[in-house]
Amino acid sequence: MLLIFNVKESPKIEGRINIIGNEKIKFGKIKEAITLRPGEIYNQRLSWRSEQAILQLYKEEGYYLASVKVYTDPGSEADVVSVTFEVSEGERIKIQEINLGGNEGISSEKLRKRMKTRVDKRFDEAIFEEDLSRILTFYQDSGYAQAKLVKHEKSFTEDEIGIIIDIEIDEGPQYIINEYDMKVSHSEKPAFKQEKIQSMLNPAEGEIFDRGEFEKSILGIKQLYNEEGYVLMTLNPIPSYNESEGFVDFLIEIDEGNVIVIDQIKINGLVKTKKKVIRRELDQLKIKTGEFLDMKALRKARQRLFQMGFLRNVEFVPSNTEGQRRNLNVNLDESPRTGMFSLGGGYGSEGGLFGIAEVGENNLMGQAYNIHLKGEVGTWYRRTAELRLGTPWILGSPTRANMRIYNNTFTRRYYRGLTSYSSGLTDISYRHVRYIDSRKGVSLTLGRPIFEDIDASIRFRNEDANVKHRKTTQGGGVELENYLDRFTRSLTLMLSRDTRDYRTSLYHPISGAYGTISYEYSGGFLGADNNFRKYSLDFSWFLKTWQNFVFASHLSGGILDSRTSATSSGSYYDSYRIDPLYFERFWIGGIDTVRGYEDFEIVPTDGPRGYNPNGGNKQIYANFEYRVPVSPQLTGVLFFDVGNVWQQSLSNLSRSDLNFKKGVGAGIRFDLGGGMLVRLEYGFPLDRDLRVNDRSGKFHFSVGPGF
Repeated sequence: MLLIFNVKESPKIEGRINIIGNEKIKFGKIKEAITLRPGEIYNQRLSWRSEQAILQLYKEEGYYLASVKVYTDPGSEADVVSVTFEVSEGERIKIQEINLGGNEGISSEKLRKRMKTRVDKRFDEAIFEEDLSRILTFYQDSGYAQAKLVKHEKSFTEDEIGIIIDIEIDEGPQYIINEYDMKVSHSEKPAFKQEKIQSMLNPAEGEIFDRGEFEKSILGIKQLYNEEGYVLMTLNPIPSYNESEGFVDFLIEIDEGNVIVIDQIKINGLVKTKKKVIRRELDQLKIKTGEFLDMKALRKARQRLFQMGFLRNVEFVPSNTEGQRRNLNVNLDESPRTGMFSLGGGYGSEGGLFGIAEVGENNLMGQAYNIHLKGEVGTWYRRTAELRLGTPWILGSPTRANMRIYNNTFTRRYYRGLTSYSSGLTDISYRHVRYIDSRKGVSLTLGRPIFEDIDASIRFRNEDANVKHRKTTQGGGVELENYLDRFTRSLTLMLSRDTRDYRTSLYHPISGAYGTISYEYSGGFLGADNNFRKYSLDFSWFLKTWQNFVFASHLSGGILDSRTSATSSGSYYDSYRIDPLYFERFWIGGIDTVRGYEDFEIVPTDGPRGYNPNGGNKQIYANFEYRVPVSPQLTGVLFFDVGNVWQQSLSNLSRSDLNFKKGVGAGIRFDLGGGMLVRLEYGFPLDRDLRVNDRSGKFHFSVGPGF
């Protein structure tokens, strides 16, 4: 017997694949979706897949009546074919009706508000599936723990130009929490009293069972155990439903497990940094061999390691070995460069043309020492020189030390012109009236942690400052000049609390808060010219919203209590003398306070002529930002700022005197590594009345962090 097989090879696809009839969707988009390719073997399976891919594209655009036909024609040679997809698009289908049935406890209007699928909008299958989940979640959060969707159907209208959606719901009873019962298994003694655990459960007994809030409270209990080292604990809530009465009882089963004890600590990923730099931070928080694994301590360690400025990722990973003792892997990722060198320049409204150079290192010799040298020179008497040195530890103790030596000269500008507050001076525009502000000195700060999240520090400042008002002409052509030279020696006491959480960058915490309060004392037993007390507060809050988007807010305030006699130092201001504490007073406006305004533009309006050029003795301002990370190095920012400065006593301040200045805008920030953050922001003033007929916005540029 002879059996003969006749085999015929599938043809190859010749030339490009043709698509006709497509007006609503471009050829390129369809080409990307189909699986057939020129030069490949043609077969029915791939052809069918391509057909379905085209139909899916049209469904996503609302063309549910679209159809596709496939044609193959002989090619120019044997065993080749040309392929053509013919599309009949039909009309775009919109949703005409959304019908809900079976819902007695919750109105159809409330349910429709939870849906993104809307009447007169095109139908999207993926969004509709999400809507079904939203409906169930809403029911479960409203006490209907056993609610379910009986059916959901889609049908076309008779004229086939619309879709009708029908959703049938079985609500079941609405449940109230009747009783929580606890069953806790532990080795020696329980980690927490049952009363404490039960108090954390939400909703409380007698309240409507909200599944979302209940699950949040369960997560809170787990976190409580984890923070005490019980990372092996298990928690199992077992419900018991009484449908006839509408009650639900819960048995909360907790197996505490053993507390993990750290066996060995393995520090991984370091290239430049010495391991002792990392280990001393861990030891100080009792993260070491033989200690219980404390999750709160690990979070604090991550924070402190990030704040050293040369790490971009910190992870703590316990080993998966059996038993109570576990190794702790500390996985670190150093920044590719901890040093920085930059040259730049530009033009600023306050300083004219300027050039800037900076060199620094955040991890000198791998010991976490930091050193930065910065210099700047420009027109309009702009000259700066600054040296900063720092170390996080001194003589084996967690006492940090920072020193700053500086010699800075800037030209500042008056606003609204001297004609608005000094009699006899004419034809002086705010754009031309400037003064020279020079400060040189040294400051030394010592600080150390005193509690888990609280640090205390003391700063000594020794500063010589002078201001020189450039010559201006009085009505009779007489040139007047004023000069003030003051010396400050002060001590500042500070308390700070820091709960910020960093994940990728020191400049972008994703949650937590940072707050400081300080008291500065100058003069008295310290000597020097200036005698004052200054009280300050500064608080920042960070909230992670969607993905890694962060809402950040900041509040800063200060009060200056002058103990220095006001004396004249020249004839420039016969009607308004220069305050001897000119250098310690408050001005706001600019990139670090209220954006959209010139630097130091916002000053009190309570002077004898409606304007106080000496600044204020009280200030408060707030910043609100929404930070959108674009990449690890680039972040976009939307902001709103508000603030003002005053001279009146607190008892005399009325609501109308507050007169807050506001600004809005947007910006971008570049993290260049090596402790260098570049900020470029544009602000628009909402309340600029200081400069007549000028409500234009302002670009702000700065190198360094904000809040």
